[in-house]
Amino acid sequence: MSVFEWIRFFAGAALTLGGMFFLVSAVVGNYRFSYALFRMHASGLGDTMGLLLLFTGLAVLCGSFAFISKLALIIILIWTGSPVATHLILRMEIKEGSSADGKKETMKK
Repeated sequence: MSVFEWIRFFAGAALTLGGMFFLVSAVVGNYRFSYALFRMHASGLGDTMGLLLLFTGLAVLCGSFAFISKLALIIILIWTGSPVATHLILRMEIKEGSSADGKKETMKK
């Protein structure tokens, strides 16, 4: 292997491992936090940075234009659908009236 291939391998591996770190930290955040807004922030971090780093690392490792375009399409679809799902979860949480400590509040009228 040439020096350029080694550099490409280590760059792709570092990006992939960085993406996996963000995704694992998002999963831990989703289980650790009790308040829905905190969980949404943790999952949003995993969606944006984790998948971007993971797919960028895979694109660097593969190098095929067809594969890179498929990964770009997946990123676009995920970044389009994730905010909608997050917004629906937030609306449900607001309608239920939970507080920051995860306990239910009574709705004051």
